[in-house]
Amino acid sequence: MSDNAGDRVPFHKRPFSRRQFLKGSITTAGALGIGALVSKLAFLEPVVENPLAYYPKRDWEDHYRDIYRTDGQFVFLCAPNDTHNCLLRAYTRRGAITRIEPSYRYGRATDLYGNRASHRWEPRICQNGLALTRRFYNDRRVQGAMIRKGFRDWARDGFPRDLQTGRPDEAYFRRGKDEWEQVPFDEAFRIMAEAQLNIAETYTGDAGTERLRQQGYDEAMIDTTDGVGVRTLKLRGGMPLLGPTRLFGFFRFANMLALLDAYVRGVGRENAHGGTHWDSYSWHTDLPPGHPMVTGNQTADFDLFNAENADLITIWGMNWIATKMPEGHWLAEARMKGTKVVVVSCEYQSTANKADEVVILRPGTDAALALGMAHVMIRENLWDRQYVSSFTDLPLLVRMDTKKLLKASEIVPDYTPAELTQTRVLREGEEPEPMLEQVLQYVGEDLRREWDDAVMWDERAGAVRPVNRDQVGEHFREAGIAPALTGSFTVTTTEGQELEVRPVFDLLQEYLEEFTPQNVSEITWVPAELVEELARDMAAHQGKTLLVQGMGANHFFNNDLKDRAMFLIACLTGNIGNMSGTIGSYAGNYRLATFNGVPLYSTEDPFEPQLDPAGDVQTRGYARTESAHYYNYGDRPLRVGGHLFMGESHLPVPTHGRSSSTLTSPLR
Repeated sequence: MSDNAGDRVPFHKRPFSRRQFLKGSITTAGALGIGALVSKLAFLEPVVENPLAYYPKRDWEDHYRDIYRTDGQFVFLCAPNDTHNCLLRAYTRRGAITRIEPSYRYGRATDLYGNRASHRWEPRICQNGLALTRRFYNDRRVQGAMIRKGFRDWARDGFPRDLQTGRPDEAYFRRGKDEWEQVPFDEAFRIMAEAQLNIAETYTGDAGTERLRQQGYDEAMIDTTDGVGVRTLKLRGGMPLLGPTRLFGFFRFANMLALLDAYVRGVGRENAHGGTHWDSYSWHTDLPPGHPMVTGNQTADFDLFNAENADLITIWGMNWIATKMPEGHWLAEARMKGTKVVVVSCEYQSTANKADEVVILRPGTDAALALGMAHVMIRENLWDRQYVSSFTDLPLLVRMDTKKLLKASEIVPDYTPAELTQTRVLREGEEPEPMLEQVLQYVGEDLRREWDDAVMWDERAGAVRPVNRDQVGEHFREAGIAPALTGSFTVTTTEGQELEVRPVFDLLQEYLEEFTPQNVSEITWVPAELVEELARDMAAHQGKTLLVQGMGANHFFNNDLKDRAMFLIACLTGNIGNMSGTIGSYAGNYRLATFNGVPLYSTEDPFEPQLDPAGDVQTRGYARTESAHYYNYGDRPLRVGGHLFMGESHLPVPTHGRSSSTLTSPLR
């Protein structure tokens, strides 16, 4: 190698072979002392040839197994507000619950007739159920009775009130600012009883009525008390199926307050009144208001396992995966067999993740979307004429002068409404059978006369034909009527007046002309092409489409129109009442009817309690029922100017005590 500096190659560019590297490493090791290095690496010497076959020290595994070791277990029903009622198994250790799992017991259940349930309901549990142990033992859990300090002081001071108005000093009622104190249950029970007695005494009689007047209550509300202070105590049971005897006990207690009224007013059972059943179910809109308006039933409903029978599932305003978690597997299994899932929502929610298509629409415009779909179905002749003719009111004739349904008695002299077989008409003074023996609908004579019978135009006869409520489905087809669904006709009334009449369907078709996909798109923000696609999809699956409704869409004014519109597209496609295709707002509370002892329990006569388990229960209703449709409007009736817009069933009693499944709050 030359000594010339210019011939030198930089170190990082010199060729460096593997042999040179190893030679240099050995030299370095020798310098450091190879013996010392080897001794320090001795711990790497393998002890076991194959650790998967054998390992000498396995004590560490016991620590992991110990986590799941238990010394007891029990089965319980998880009954939260979501109404799933999952049968779960809890495992305990030294008296504490360590974990919760599905019980896998549904397949063992049988009914009174020996029919066995399916294991396909399994597994029934959700994340909330799995985490119940955290709620049980969380340091934030309220354990014991709690009472506001001010209220407790008011009770200790003997419930002082203004002699004229009956109002207590506001210093006792610093809501949101007051402290909470834990008290023994015995003290809590005593204070509650004393407070309810004080409220009942304060607002009973003429003096109580005057105090309500001094407090500024509307005279119509004051009249509802009938001078009975107990009426101002309101009780609500919450979700009834979550424990019929536990939460329906609030309704039972409202009925039992007749005992308190008898004590306060010194009257007998014949003149005693109970408290107030306070129903806020419709106020927070767990029930779709349009369902009873369309069908007459509380709610159209189906169980979510029907998903496996459908070919198309449309989910409107319901987050199935998040709010019906134990039922989520039905949706997943339906998709596995090819069912198409469409989510209609104002947001991209967790169920959208599981859908084939997602329709994001402007909040509160569900009705417009459904009407746009109806427009497409009728425009493209995609609707089920036979179903519409025999199961709906769309063929009925409407008077063009009053826009009301034409009645048979208006055009047929001396017309007598038909005898009904599916509805029992009670004569004046006639009592219906006990509830459990009723198999028909019951109406009074006055209502039957008001119903009258409807009228269709029979295209086969070229004349009007009266039809009654029994003539539905096959019973209608047996009548041999070919109803006109479009057109304008002239009829003569019994008074000689000529009227123009048109079928409901004809008027509906005219109304829907405005709901073109383009117009609907502007209202809902849903692309016009998607409105058409959804309508065609549903029409292609007549009798095989589920329309699943959630509660979110109920939280808008005029939300009943959403229900009417959805029932319309269900009717046009024959998707009502089929195991594979129908409309429903699943909440799960309607199974209360299967607990046939609940009415007896909640209305047992408190003056005649039955102490013999085998004895007959005497029932008598003492309580008043109030539906809090306008509770957020305040403790006042809906009055505009001098006109009262609330009927007797909705008119509120002045509120001075309120108890529910989660809150007990004597007011003042």
